[in-house]
Amino acid sequence: MSDNSFGIDPLNPGEPIAGGPAPELIIEGNPSDLTWLFDRTPDGKVETGVWEVAPGTWTFTAPTWEFMSIVSGHSELTEVGSSETTVLKAGSIFVMRPGLQVVWRVVETTRKVWVTYDPAA
Repeated sequence: MSDNSFGIDPLNPGEPIAGGPAPELIIEGNPSDLTWLFDRTPDGKVETGVWEVAPGTWTFTAPTWEFMSIVSGHSELTEVGSSETTVLKAGSIFVMRPGLQVVWRVVETTRKVWVTYDPAA
């Protein structure tokens, strides 16, 4: 492969950075997460990596565009002000636009491969 492409092994991504939602956003459980950042454009507008989160529920507002492909687990996203829920399981593909507000419920530890785009970066 050239310097213009690379592969991601979502099952063995290396050393993660631990984190989680801010305490005031958590509704239920302890949704701690692990993030593996694989690449970032020089201008910081595009990033890609792997993310895994433990069961719990919290509110989330998407700060950027995000494309995600679910590798494992089970999560449910309910847009704030709506009763419609999107179920995310292995094989699901989902795109969030900046400003999307959801209640994110992780039923089973969920892992995703993601790409974000932040035009303001």
